[in-house]
Amino acid sequence: MELDMKKFSEPVVNGSRYEGKETPALRRIRHLKLVLLVVSAGLGYSSAGGMAIVWPNVFAVHTAKDNSTIFNTAIHLNSWQMDMIASMMFVGSMPGFLLAGWLVGTIGRRKSMLAAAVPTIIGTLIIAMSYNAYMLIFGRFLDGVAFGMTVVSVRTYMVEIAGLNFRGAASVIVNIMMQIGGVTMLSLGIILSWYHVAFLSCGTTLFYCCIIIPFLPESPAYLAVNNRETEALEVLLQLRGPYADIHEELTQLKQMNLLDGGKKEGFRGLLRVQHLKKLLVLFVLFLISNFSGVQVLKSNTVRILESSGLKFNQSVSAIIVTMALMVGNFTMMLLVDKIGRRYCLMFSFSLVAVAYYCLGSYNFIMDFNHVEQELNIENLSPMISNTTVTYDINASVSTGIDWSWVPLVCLLVAALGQSAGAGPIPYVVAPEYFPTNVRSQGMSLCTMMGGLQSFAALQLFSPLQDILTKGGLYWLYAATATIGVPYTIFFIQETSGKRVG
Repeated sequence: MELDMKKFSEPVVNGSRYEGKETPALRRIRHLKLVLLVVSAGLGYSSAGGMAIVWPNVFAVHTAKDNSTIFNTAIHLNSWQMDMIASMMFVGSMPGFLLAGWLVGTIGRRKSMLAAAVPTIIGTLIIAMSYNAYMLIFGRFLDGVAFGMTVVSVRTYMVEIAGLNFRGAASVIVNIMMQIGGVTMLSLGIILSWYHVAFLSCGTTLFYCCIIIPFLPESPAYLAVNNRETEALEVLLQLRGPYADIHEELTQLKQMNLLDGGKKEGFRGLLRVQHLKKLLVLFVLFLISNFSGVQVLKSNTVRILESSGLKFNQSVSAIIVTMALMVGNFTMMLLVDKIGRRYCLMFSFSLVAVAYYCLGSYNFIMDFNHVEQELNIENLSPMISNTTVTYDINASVSTGIDWSWVPLVCLLVAALGQSAGAGPIPYVVAPEYFPTNVRSQGMSLCTMMGGLQSFAALQLFSPLQDILTKGGLYWLYAATATIGVPYTIFFIQETSGKRVG
């Protein structure tokens, strides 16, 4: 197709040509439109990400009181199966990541987002109609496939439609949408059963793929790399406004990809030395993020609070923690393009380390007092031990002060910390590390490795508690977060304010 360059040669607004720079009012309008576009595209994250990740909390609360299904039959799960309910989503995400890595580069970003809705709908319907653990686990696997596809397609799309100074904030808005989905799921879980909220998640996805996706523009970077320059310029004109030099942006984008090979090489393009080094750095970053308790906090909030002896409504507590995640994401959105990804990561890991050191210490002291009280009861004289008085061996230290609020505060601090960097930034920098012609493939491999690590962290939650005790497990998370600070300083490349191709 031959380019009609005259069409894009001068600033055009509503058919009229303007001279000079963009006014503040027009800039605000353009930014508002871009935010609405990002929010619309991120709606898929609300159901495939936020709702799906926190759903095990709703299930845990309801089945502790009433384990009936939609068919009025009882459903029973042991601790291993409860771990699997949370972790199976990340098992499913691995084939989802790989599939999306191929689809996003082949059929485009927008169609890939539409394709990701299919396993979401099927998986949530199976979960809603489950009557045994195996159906739940299979439904969660399909949820994971959808999550993997959504992460790669939406994250890649966000990087490519956002402007140079809005790229980080756009990626964080996606995380905020995920937390909104999580809060919605937990809030409705107070009044609705676990299977009703699964139906709700399915309805949200149907709305997204039928009403939202058809009206989203395709990524200009994808169009340009596939030699569809006219369409790319039209989309850039919509996104950047009539006063931006869209020719220069298109030229730089094509030049960066020509330097990297000039053609779509798929996964083979990642075998270049410079890309292999980036993959290794990102793999370790995802490892540190996952084993600092990021996904465990989201999926097992209720179980952590319950095992720590919180004397407060656990559903409400889970909502408060998820709200803290949203506050952290909002804080990061304001800072990530100003102070950069690296400073956000260092601040985040530091906060997470402090929170988990405190939570581990609290659980260690409570467990120590628990054992001490048991020994004291066993050493009572036969006359006293035969009395009808009941001894509460789970009671707090006999100081007259109730310390059961400490776990909730620690999780709030951990949630604020991880959502301000450790959780979202690996997903922010992964697509920024690679040019357009291998971006989806690089993103898919990084997130697939992250999904595998998330599965391991979630599936090992109960076994590690048994081996290390609760305090020891949380100290492990704190130590991992501590390692994240020097790792960020020495190995993470700053991408804020830089063109990524």
